[in-house]
Amino acid sequence: MRSKRYLWNICMQIYKEMYKEAKPSADFVELMNLGITKKENWFMNYYLSTEKQQQIINEICKAFKCSKQEKRIIENEIYLGSAPTGVKK
Repeated sequence: MRSKRYLWNICMQIYKEMYKEAKPSADFVELMNLGITKKENWFMNYYLSTEKQQQIINEICKAFKCSKQEKRIIENEIYLGSAPTGVKK
């Protein structure tokens, strides 16, 4: 299995793509630079369907040739981390 740092970099690619596709759209790196990601529940202001989230995870994990175990670790990090909400208001 690859290092935690390598897997974290894959997670960052997934977050970037998710927030680019979210409603409203956002630049994840810019959100980090502005300190928005340090605020509590900030990600609840962005929507992306769970189907689209899973599609993004699948595509990026496939591109990086992740093993099933690596993909499971990445999915857990994404869904328990700062993924956009999958529930419309």
